[in-house]
Amino acid sequence: ESYRMVYTARQRDILEMEYRSKEFIDRKDQIRIAEKTGLDDRQIKFWFQNRRVKDKK
Repeated sequence: ESYRMVYTARQRDILEMEYRSKEFIDRKDQIRIAEKTGLDDRQIKFWFQNRRVKDKK
């Protein structure tokens, strides 16, 4: 069973801003961004992976 995570505009803004400054993040960044957005650190990891794929297209 898969479901699509829906992000708030604020969460997307933060994620995009972080992504523009660094495409690849380490564990420490994951945790920091998770705290900033209120998301789970695994969600952060997957968001960045998916965002990189989107950039390649």
